[in-house]
Amino acid sequence: MIRFEGITKKYDGKPVVSDITFEVTKGDLVVLIGPSGCGKTTLLKIINRLIKPSEGLVFINGENIFDKDVIELRRNIGYVIQQTGLFPHMTVRENIEVVPRLQKKNKAVIAEKSIALMQMVGLDPNQYLDRYPSQLSGGQQQRIGVARAFACDPDIILMDEPFSALDPISRNQLQDELADLQVRVRKTIVFVTHDMDEAVKIADKICIIHKGRIAQYDKVEEIMKNPADAFVAEFIGRNRIWSSPEFIRAKDIMISDPVCTQADTPVLRCIEKMRIQKVDSLLVTDKHGGLVGIISAKMAQAQPDKGIPVSRVMYTEFDTVSPEHNIVEIVQMINNHKVASTAAIPVINEDKVLQGLITKSSLLTTLSQQYLDTKNLL
Repeated sequence: MIRFEGITKKYDGKPVVSDITFEVTKGDLVVLIGPSGCGKTTLLKIINRLIKPSEGLVFINGENIFDKDVIELRRNIGYVIQQTGLFPHMTVRENIEVVPRLQKKNKAVIAEKSIALMQMVGLDPNQYLDRYPSQLSGGQQQRIGVARAFACDPDIILMDEPFSALDPISRNQLQDELADLQVRVRKTIVFVTHDMDEAVKIADKICIIHKGRIAQYDKVEEIMKNPADAFVAEFIGRNRIWSSPEFIRAKDIMISDPVCTQADTPVLRCIEKMRIQKVDSLLVTDKHGGLVGIISAKMAQAQPDKGIPVSRVMYTEFDTVSPEHNIVEIVQMINNHKVASTAAIPVINEDKVLQGLITKSSLLTTLSQQYLDTKNLL
């Protein structure tokens, strides 16, 4: 959708951004973040040609933006800034409709769209459309700024620290509303912020910039789990993952090679295998790796005929999780007594093939890491 190729911008011979190359996928909300002066706003403004790069190219849908008419380019890109940018002498309605009217769109369609946009940002059109910006709170003005950015139904929205001047309550509300809105409309949004909490809350991907270069560009989950270097780890906060535990998945904490047996294995041999492997249960799989049952040491020992195959005595009804279940959901399963506190939880994929095992020990080890990480920060 948006592709940066070797973008460099210099002022007085000194680079603000250097050799930036990355791509924003259609429908993603990408956050540009980094310390003050790192070049994130410069990159944003290059997209709509408010700033001209010293070197490099930017493509939107494969087209070089520097070959396009600049006015036409900007009319097809929504833009929201920190100070809202609303025209103070215009009503809310006039602010929202300014670009569609310049494009000479049908007046009835414009009016209908304005009402829909007000409803989209959670404001009553009957109450607010004919007010002036000075009659609105900061949060309401910012909502109007977002509505105006969507007025021409652009594929791309640029947002330059739009919520940073708001009080914490209004800011949290607008972050939630933007995240919900993005789920519905799936616009391509490039969002500049200096707040990592905000980035984690709203982003599909985060681009961390340091001294004018990309330090790491990846999905939120991947950055928090695997920071690229010491700067990224320090910038996001070494204990950051624990503020968003939903990013800790079953696949991250499971034992990937649990002790297994086949359905036709005699019970006696299962007992011996558990003794040697020092486990209190075995996962029973078929020849394709599919999970078909569980046999515990207590159950095996209780069988009078230990020569029978394990398939005749194993449990066949038990709870499982997928690799994408997060640690919050797993703990909730245990707390809700869906899983016995002493039991292990098999991890299976959509084809019911065994992927791993979460034991009480592996879960406890993961949870205790929060304490260790916190202690190391002190």
